[in-house]
Amino acid sequence: MTEKLEDISIDLIDDPSVPMRSQMDEEKLDELTRSIKTRGLIQPITLRKVGARYEVVAGHRRLKATKRAGLPFIKSIVRELSDKSTDEMRVHENLFREDVNPADEARSYKVMIDKYEYGPAELAEMVGKSEAYVRARYDLLSFPDYLFLAVENEHISLSAAQWLEKIEDDRVRKEYTKFGIIGGITAKRAEAWYRSWKLGSLPREAHMYEAPLEDPNAEPKKLMMPCVLCRYDDDIENMGMHYAHRDCAQAVAKIQSN
Repeated sequence: MTEKLEDISIDLIDDPSVPMRSQMDEEKLDELTRSIKTRGLIQPITLRKVGARYEVVAGHRRLKATKRAGLPFIKSIVRELSDKSTDEMRVHENLFREDVNPADEARSYKVMIDKYEYGPAELAEMVGKSEAYVRARYDLLSFPDYLFLAVENEHISLSAAQWLEKIEDDRVRKEYTKFGIIGGITAKRAEAWYRSWKLGSLPREAHMYEAPLEDPNAEPKKLMMPCVLCRYDDDIENMGMHYAHRDCAQAVAKIQSN
Protein backbone atom coordinates (compact mmCIF):
# COMPACT_ATOMS: atom_id res chain seq x y z
CA MET A 1 0.00 0.00 0.00
CA THR A 2 1.55 3.33 -1.06
CA GLU A 3 0.65 6.62 0.54
CA LYS A 4 1.82 10.21 0.72
CA LEU A 5 0.92 13.34 2.66
CA GLU A 6 -0.33 16.22 0.52
CA ASP A 7 -2.27 19.47 0.71
CA ILE A 8 -5.26 18.76 -1.54
CA SER A 9 -7.68 21.35 -2.89
CA ILE A 10 -11.08 21.08 -1.22
CA ASP A 11 -12.70 21.49 -4.64
CA LEU A 12 -11.15 18.20 -5.83
CA ILE A 13 -12.49 16.07 -2.98
CA ASP A 14 -15.77 14.14 -3.10
CA ASP A 15 -17.75 12.79 -0.16
CA PRO A 16 -17.53 9.03 0.50
CA SER A 17 -19.55 6.99 -2.00
CA VAL A 18 -20.99 5.05 0.97
CA PRO A 19 -21.09 7.38 4.02
CA MET A 20 -20.69 5.45 7.25
CA ARG A 21 -22.10 8.23 9.42
CA SER A 22 -25.84 8.81 8.91
CA GLN A 23 -25.85 12.12 10.75
CA MET A 24 -23.39 14.51 12.34
CA ASP A 25 -23.81 16.41 15.58
CA GLU A 26 -24.04 20.06 14.46
CA GLU A 27 -22.74 21.40 17.76
CA LYS A 28 -19.66 19.18 17.66
CA LEU A 29 -19.14 20.03 14.00
CA ASP A 30 -19.18 23.74 14.88
CA GLU A 31 -16.67 23.08 17.69
CA LEU A 32 -14.34 21.32 15.27
CA THR A 33 -14.73 24.15 12.76
CA ARG A 34 -13.69 26.73 15.39
CA SER A 35 -10.73 24.55 16.39
CA ILE A 36 -9.54 24.27 12.77
CA LYS A 37 -9.85 28.04 12.32
CA THR A 38 -7.75 28.61 15.45
CA ARG A 39 -5.17 25.82 15.36
CA GLY A 40 -5.51 24.21 11.96
CA LEU A 41 -6.27 20.56 11.20
CA ILE A 42 -4.33 18.35 13.62
CA GLN A 43 -5.08 14.94 12.07
CA PRO A 44 -4.99 14.61 8.26
CA ILE A 45 -7.86 12.95 6.42
CA THR A 46 -7.39 9.87 4.26
CA LEU A 47 -8.22 9.96 0.54
CA ARG A 48 -7.94 7.69 -2.46
CA LYS A 49 -7.50 8.80 -6.05
CA VAL A 50 -10.52 8.23 -8.31
CA GLY A 51 -9.75 9.44 -11.82
CA ALA A 52 -8.76 13.10 -11.64
CA ARG A 53 -10.45 13.56 -8.27
CA TYR A 54 -10.23 12.22 -4.74
CA GLU A 55 -12.73 10.37 -2.55
CA VAL A 56 -12.84 10.53 1.25
CA VAL A 57 -11.90 7.24 2.90
CA ALA A 58 -11.62 8.46 6.50
CA GLY A 59 -12.25 11.93 7.91
CA HIS A 60 -15.57 12.97 6.40
CA ARG A 61 -16.41 15.14 9.43
CA ARG A 62 -12.98 16.81 9.32
CA LEU A 63 -13.52 17.61 5.64
CA LYS A 64 -16.92 19.21 6.36
CA ALA A 65 -15.47 21.28 9.21
CA THR A 66 -12.57 22.43 7.03
CA LYS A 67 -15.05 23.52 4.34
CA ARG A 68 -17.01 25.46 6.97
CA ALA A 69 -13.79 27.09 8.12
CA GLY A 70 -13.35 28.41 4.59
CA LEU A 71 -9.93 26.85 4.00
CA PRO A 72 -9.02 26.10 0.35
CA PHE A 73 -6.74 23.11 1.06
CA ILE A 74 -6.76 20.21 3.53
CA LYS A 75 -3.84 18.08 4.69
CA SER A 76 -4.48 14.57 3.39
CA ILE A 77 -2.92 11.12 3.27
CA VAL A 78 -3.47 9.77 -0.24
CA ARG A 79 -3.50 5.98 -0.53
CA GLU A 80 -3.88 3.51 -3.37
CA LEU A 81 -6.84 1.41 -2.23
CA SER A 82 -9.19 -1.11 -3.80
CA ASP A 83 -12.93 -0.82 -3.24
CA LYS A 84 -12.77 -3.60 -0.66
CA SER A 85 -9.85 -2.08 1.25
CA THR A 86 -11.63 1.28 1.21
CA ASP A 87 -14.80 -0.18 2.69
CA GLU A 88 -12.83 -2.12 5.31
CA MET A 89 -11.06 1.06 6.39
CA ARG A 90 -14.36 2.93 6.62
CA VAL A 91 -15.86 0.18 8.75
CA HIS A 92 -12.91 0.38 11.13
CA GLU A 93 -13.13 4.17 11.37
CA ASN A 94 -16.87 3.98 11.96
CA LEU A 95 -16.65 1.32 14.69
CA PHE A 96 -13.96 3.00 16.74
CA ARG A 97 -15.65 6.39 17.02
CA GLU A 98 -16.62 7.27 20.57
CA ASP A 99 -20.13 8.26 19.49
CA VAL A 100 -20.79 5.36 17.13
CA ASN A 101 -24.51 4.80 16.52
CA PRO A 102 -25.77 1.19 16.36
CA ALA A 103 -27.71 2.04 13.18
CA ASP A 104 -24.49 3.21 11.51
CA GLU A 105 -22.75 0.04 12.68
CA ALA A 106 -25.55 -2.03 11.15
CA ARG A 107 -25.13 -0.30 7.79
CA SER A 108 -21.37 -0.81 7.94
CA TYR A 109 -21.79 -4.53 8.48
CA LYS A 110 -24.37 -4.72 5.71
CA VAL A 111 -21.86 -3.26 3.23
CA MET A 112 -19.30 -5.93 4.06
CA ILE A 113 -21.83 -8.80 4.13
CA ASP A 114 -23.70 -7.82 0.96
CA LYS A 115 -20.79 -6.65 -1.19
CA TYR A 116 -18.05 -9.03 -0.10
CA GLU A 117 -20.02 -11.94 1.38
CA TYR A 118 -18.45 -11.71 4.81
CA GLY A 119 -19.96 -14.12 7.31
CA PRO A 120 -20.78 -12.88 10.84
CA ALA A 121 -17.87 -14.82 12.36
CA GLU A 122 -15.40 -13.54 9.76
CA LEU A 123 -16.66 -9.99 10.15
CA ALA A 124 -16.46 -10.20 13.95
CA GLU A 125 -12.84 -11.30 13.68
CA MET A 126 -12.05 -8.47 11.27
CA VAL A 127 -13.45 -5.73 13.50
CA GLY A 128 -12.36 -7.25 16.81
CA LYS A 129 -15.88 -7.72 18.18
CA SER A 130 -17.79 -10.79 19.29
CA GLU A 131 -20.05 -12.54 16.81
CA ALA A 132 -23.03 -11.84 19.09
CA TYR A 133 -22.17 -8.13 19.01
CA VAL A 134 -22.09 -8.11 15.21
CA ARG A 135 -25.32 -10.10 14.87
CA ALA A 136 -27.17 -7.84 17.34
CA ARG A 137 -26.40 -4.78 15.24
CA TYR A 138 -26.97 -6.41 11.88
CA ASP A 139 -30.34 -7.71 13.09
CA LEU A 140 -31.34 -4.10 13.76
CA LEU A 141 -31.83 -3.72 9.99
CA SER A 142 -34.77 -6.14 10.16
CA PHE A 143 -36.55 -4.16 12.91
CA PRO A 144 -39.71 -2.19 11.98
CA ASP A 145 -38.83 1.18 10.46
CA TYR A 146 -40.19 3.20 13.40
CA LEU A 147 -38.11 1.18 15.87
CA PHE A 148 -34.97 1.42 13.71
CA LEU A 149 -35.40 5.21 13.46
CA ALA A 150 -35.88 5.47 17.22
CA VAL A 151 -32.46 3.85 17.69
CA GLU A 152 -30.86 5.85 14.89
CA ASN A 153 -32.15 9.13 16.35
CA GLU A 154 -30.94 8.03 19.81
CA HIS A 155 -34.42 8.15 21.34
CA ILE A 156 -34.21 4.50 22.37
CA SER A 157 -31.14 2.39 23.13
CA LEU A 158 -30.39 -0.75 21.16
CA SER A 159 -30.87 -2.94 24.25
CA ALA A 160 -34.32 -1.44 24.89
CA ALA A 161 -35.27 -1.79 21.22
CA GLN A 162 -34.29 -5.47 21.27
CA TRP A 163 -36.92 -6.12 23.97
CA LEU A 164 -39.59 -4.10 22.18
CA GLU A 165 -38.89 -5.94 18.92
CA LYS A 166 -39.89 -9.20 20.63
CA ILE A 167 -43.48 -7.94 20.92
CA GLU A 168 -45.22 -9.61 18.01
CA ASP A 169 -48.32 -7.39 17.97
CA ASP A 170 -47.17 -4.47 15.80
CA ARG A 171 -49.89 -2.16 17.12
CA VAL A 172 -48.79 -2.71 20.71
CA ARG A 173 -45.11 -2.52 19.79
CA LYS A 174 -45.65 0.78 18.01
CA GLU A 175 -47.47 2.23 21.03
CA TYR A 176 -44.75 1.09 23.41
CA THR A 177 -42.12 2.62 21.12
CA LYS A 178 -44.01 5.92 21.17
CA PHE A 179 -44.24 5.81 24.98
CA GLY A 180 -40.50 5.11 25.13
CA ILE A 181 -39.63 8.04 22.90
CA ILE A 182 -41.85 10.47 24.81
CA GLY A 183 -41.10 9.37 28.36
CA GLY A 184 -37.71 7.71 28.08
CA ILE A 185 -37.11 4.01 28.47
CA THR A 186 -34.42 1.76 29.89
CA ALA A 187 -33.72 -1.79 28.79
CA LYS A 188 -35.10 -2.99 32.14
CA ARG A 189 -38.39 -1.16 31.60
CA ALA A 190 -38.63 -2.40 28.00
CA GLU A 191 -38.16 -5.95 29.27
CA ALA A 192 -40.97 -5.41 31.80
CA TRP A 193 -43.25 -4.12 29.03
CA TYR A 194 -42.44 -7.13 26.89
CA ARG A 195 -43.13 -9.58 29.72
CA SER A 196 -46.34 -7.74 30.58
CA TRP A 197 -47.48 -8.01 26.96
CA LYS A 198 -46.45 -11.66 26.84
CA LEU A 199 -48.48 -12.45 29.95
CA GLY A 200 -51.50 -10.60 28.57
CA SER A 201 -51.31 -12.48 25.28
CA LEU A 202 -51.37 -15.93 26.87
CA PRO A 203 -54.45 -18.12 26.37
CA ARG A 204 -57.23 -17.83 28.93
CA GLU A 205 -56.26 -21.10 30.59
CA ALA A 206 -52.87 -19.68 31.51
CA HIS A 207 -54.51 -17.36 34.05
CA MET A 208 -56.18 -20.20 35.95
CA TYR A 209 -54.93 -22.50 38.69
CA GLU A 210 -55.70 -26.13 37.92
CA ALA A 211 -57.16 -28.26 40.72
CA PRO A 212 -55.02 -31.06 42.12
CA LEU A 213 -55.00 -34.19 39.99
CA GLU A 214 -56.48 -36.29 42.81
CA ASP A 215 -59.67 -34.21 42.67
CA PRO A 216 -60.68 -34.33 38.98
CA ASN A 217 -64.19 -32.99 39.68
CA ALA A 218 -63.04 -29.74 41.22
CA GLU A 219 -63.52 -26.50 39.31
CA PRO A 220 -60.33 -24.66 38.29
CA LYS A 221 -59.64 -21.71 40.57
CA LYS A 222 -59.51 -18.24 39.08
CA LEU A 223 -56.44 -16.12 39.73
CA MET A 224 -57.49 -13.31 42.07
CA MET A 225 -55.62 -10.01 42.21
CA PRO A 226 -56.23 -6.72 44.06
CA CYS A 227 -57.25 -3.76 41.93
CA VAL A 228 -54.53 -1.10 42.02
CA LEU A 229 -57.16 1.58 42.66
CA CYS A 230 -59.91 0.19 44.89
CA ARG A 231 -57.69 -2.61 46.32
CA TYR A 232 -60.55 -5.15 46.26
CA ASP A 233 -59.70 -8.64 45.01
CA ASP A 234 -61.29 -9.79 41.77
CA ASP A 235 -60.81 -12.32 38.99
CA ILE A 236 -57.88 -11.14 36.89
CA GLU A 237 -60.00 -11.83 33.79
CA ASN A 238 -62.21 -8.89 34.80
CA MET A 239 -59.28 -6.51 34.87
CA GLY A 240 -57.25 -4.74 32.25
CA MET A 241 -53.96 -2.87 32.09
CA HIS A 242 -54.33 0.89 31.67
CA TYR A 243 -51.90 3.77 31.53
CA ALA A 244 -52.52 6.74 33.85
CA HIS A 245 -50.60 9.85 34.78
CA ARG A 246 -48.73 9.30 38.03
CA ASP A 247 -50.42 12.35 39.59
CA CYS A 248 -53.87 11.06 38.56
CA ALA A 249 -53.30 7.64 40.10
CA GLN A 250 -52.02 9.23 43.31
CA ALA A 251 -55.05 11.51 43.46
CA VAL A 252 -57.44 8.55 43.07
CA ALA A 253 -55.56 6.58 45.72
CA LYS A 254 -55.74 9.54 48.10
CA ILE A 255 -59.50 9.90 47.63
CA GLN A 256 -60.08 6.20 48.25
CA SER A 257 -57.96 6.21 51.39
CA ASN A 258 -60.11 8.94 52.97
